[in-house]
Amino acid sequence: MVDGLIVLAHGVLGFGNPLGLPSLVNYFNGVEEHLRQEGHQVFSPQVNPFGSIAQRGAELASAISRVLADGQKTHIIAHSMGGLDARYALVNVPGFVDRVATLVTIGTPHRGSPVADAIVNNTALSAQLPSFLTEQLQRNAGALHDLTTDSCAHFNQTTVESSAIRRIAVPGDASQGGHELILFQVAALIGQLTGEVNDGVVTAGSALREGYTHLDPWPADHAGEIGWSLHSFFPAQLTQRFLPPPTHLAWYDQIVAML
Repeated sequence: MVDGLIVLAHGVLGFGNPLGLPSLVNYFNGVEEHLRQEGHQVFSPQVNPFGSIAQRGAELASAISRVLADGQKTHIIAHSMGGLDARYALVNVPGFVDRVATLVTIGTPHRGSPVADAIVNNTALSAQLPSFLTEQLQRNAGALHDLTTDSCAHFNQTTVESSAIRRIAVPGDASQGGHELILFQVAALIGQLTGEVNDGVVTAGSALREGYTHLDPWPADHAGEIGWSLHSFFPAQLTQRFLPPPTHLAWYDQIVAML
């Protein structure tokens, strides 16, 4: 069992489970329950789904600090924007860095996201995105602006991380994910435009960061990294015949074994 609290930090448009209640829908699909069954202490805080990195990072640090026992440390497993939130908190929230042992970022746009750039600049790529995603981000500009390439470049210059914390970065490779992907069309277009492996939202070059231990790309798109694929929307008796079984829980077990 991991020594310390495992925190699952959600990305933009995401949600937590701060009370730890059973739920039919979780941002990290089935991960919290799976880790609890293995005996780990898990916390899924809620931050503003549309907020800026600064707002979300402060909320993340506050939520974690409220539940940590005296002397206890935490291991943050963050998806997408959640990784930027955690980085902000570690640098800017007084004393928070002393309570964190590990930061794992999964599909985090450390150098920005081509999807955010596309929505801001209204390029052809934005037309390939789900309408609910573009509409929500356009209405809530805090998160959208902070995820652009230019904004993340500034964030990286002003956010100097502590080398005392173990840091792990995981990219996604939608091209290896098979036909159960949700974002396969977007991932293919990003690959054509950038020439990079990507998960349909974040390129591998952006998901990896200097000073972090780099894991091999997960064969999934951005949604699949947290367990959401076509499996999630059809009865098991159908998907088990036509789609490969979901494997994301094993990926999280791999991470937890490193903590």
